[in-house]
Amino acid sequence: MDFSGHRSRIIENPTEVLSVAVEEGLAWRLILSIKAKCFLKIFISTAIHRSQSWFHHKISREEAQRLILQHGLVDG
Repeated sequence: MDFSGHRSRIIENPTEVLSVAVEEGLAWRLILSIKAKCFLKIFISTAIHRSQSWFHHKISREEAQRLILQHGLVDG
């Protein structure tokens, strides 16, 4: 079956079947490639804070308050 047009149709020519299969495979690869690039951009933009000097991973509230009092409200 070919679902690429406005109406589906049965393909009887084996050469055309192969051609349609290859085209659909290339289309899926393109879609997956675009989705992977979008995911990577989102991941990088949400993880960039980890490289900042003001980021402290998994500290207690008390430790956070101590750091704020010690350094003030500059740079995060």
